[in-house]
Amino acid sequence: MLRKGLVALVAAGALALAGCAGGQSSVIDHSLVAVGLDVAYTGVGPASPDATAADLAVGAATLAGFSYLDERGRSVPDPSFGRISVVSEDPFVVRYTVADSLAWSDGVGVDGVDLMLDWVARGHPYAGTSFGSTPDLALSGARSVRLSADRKSLDIEFSAETSGWSEAFRAPLPAHAIATRAFGSSSPEAAKDEVIAAVDAAEAGDASALRRLAAAWSSSFALDGPALPASGPYAIDSASAQFVELAANPRYVGIRQPTYESVELWQLGSAGAAVQALAIGELDIVQVAPDDDLRGVLGRISADRRLIGPTDSPALLVGWFHREVDHVEPGPLPLGALWNPWAWAPYVPSEI
Repeated sequence: MLRKGLVALVAAGALALAGCAGGQSSVIDHSLVAVGLDVAYTGVGPASPDATAADLAVGAATLAGFSYLDERGRSVPDPSFGRISVVSEDPFVVRYTVADSLAWSDGVGVDGVDLMLDWVARGHPYAGTSFGSTPDLALSGARSVRLSADRKSLDIEFSAETSGWSEAFRAPLPAHAIATRAFGSSSPEAAKDEVIAAVDAAEAGDASALRRLAAAWSSSFALDGPALPASGPYAIDSASAQFVELAANPRYVGIRQPTYESVELWQLGSAGAAVQALAIGELDIVQVAPDDDLRGVLGRISADRRLIGPTDSPALLVGWFHREVDHVEPGPLPLGALWNPWAWAPYVPSEI
């Protein structure tokens, strides 16, 4: 049974309070927004070539990095995650430094070891070791890496023709959690040590430990395993193919501050079922593929804010939603309208 979103239960005064603190929203107690999808959450992770719109939306909400995509698909730097600086022009070396205040939702600090694992997983530097990931083109020209003594920075030497290096490390995964699954590490620090050792061994020609990391990395979002610690504004509270609940991450200190305490993603089997749930008030937002019949139904139930893309694109995802939810934007394919839930807020009509 669906739970109806609590989008209309917050007084205007509470909303005004939530919008303070330099324009960043704070979480509204007991607030919930329920979202209907006609695609499943598969648990393959956002970096998988098989990721669905639900997988990508969960990744965007739960993982942070040096940049993120805004509602129009533009890359936006995230200075709250850390800083990027060029430390040498010849050879071309870029330093990625994680901010001291950052922690994963389990309390373990975010650091350069997380970046190192992401470089191995998505830069594909070692032949014969597959993490099952789509390549990060921003890391394609990386020649070598060096971790700083305090493990807060990762220096990468790029080939001269490399471009896009400022968009690397958009959503690294927690190295300590991946290594613990791969090796049964005794502590988060021991797990990070094992990541470094695995990379060193691969550099020397022995990729056996790296292959164990690859297996753990590729299954890190699996539905039958524990939820992965989050670095973004939301963390996975529970997940199945039909239902994902995201809860505001209390350890998140970045610039993408959430407003809703909980975000529910429901997979209802068909666009028609999702629209029916919207019609009777069990859902607050629906994202479905375009269909003329569904547009007519949505019009009759007064889904009065609609975002419709080009009708000649059959794969386009379309967001339909009520006025009670604001700041839902139609992001680029294949994310549609559901990829920036940290920006959503209860809708407040403009005063006349």
